[in-house]
Amino acid sequence: MQVVHAKNLTYVDSGLSCDTFNIIHIHNAGDLINQEIGHAIDHFKSRNLDYCIWVNSENLSGEVNHSLKLNSVTKQNEEAGMVLQLDNYQLNMSEQHSNIKIVDDDLSLKKYAQVIAENWTPADQNVIEYFKQTAKHYLDQRNKIILLVYYHEGSPVSTVEMFPSDDETMGLYGFATLSTHRGLGIGTSLMTFTLNRVKQLGYKQAILQASEDGIGIYRKFGFKELTTYFEYA
Repeated sequence: MQVVHAKNLTYVDSGLSCDTFNIIHIHNAGDLINQEIGHAIDHFKSRNLDYCIWVNSENLSGEVNHSLKLNSVTKQNEEAGMVLQLDNYQLNMSEQHSNIKIVDDDLSLKKYAQVIAENWTPADQNVIEYFKQTAKHYLDQRNKIILLVYYHEGSPVSTVEMFPSDDETMGLYGFATLSTHRGLGIGTSLMTFTLNRVKQLGYKQAILQASEDGIGIYRKFGFKELTTYFEYA
């Protein structure tokens, strides 16, 4: 994996042809020039790798939008950037929490990856390969990453990743439940378990990106929208 920090953007090359893991993130539109975006895009094009671009509403200036058009990329998706101040969150206990396990070895990480992969049809094998290659980093407790899997009748069906941004902020990612097991309260149970854990670990806030379908659910937990993220490809 390669991570490149340019002046106004950052991009990650996973080595896999998968836009889930190959990301260009524009973080400073004020000084961004068209050549900088073009150079990052050419990095992936020259390697024949799929990629995507993420930019929030504050950085989607007219100049950036024009540059994206010049580089023949179009908007594919948008998600709300949300935050929960954990002082406002009350611990929520559930019997279903006993079905949730922390990923702590290669086998449980493989099961985690399989649930994520099955959000595509057919299952995205790039996801399986990504977690295979990065297993030692996810399992290294010094990195403070926590992966959770919900098991329904012994089978892994739902996941979430807890990844700290700093000592006060925990990012929540990879929140997914298999389509065959939605509507059973599994997602709600996994989220309450996760927020309980984040608060108990002493973090002050939790952040995530929410699809249009998920915004209402996260609002019920107290999350508030701060920005909108746009995906281009």
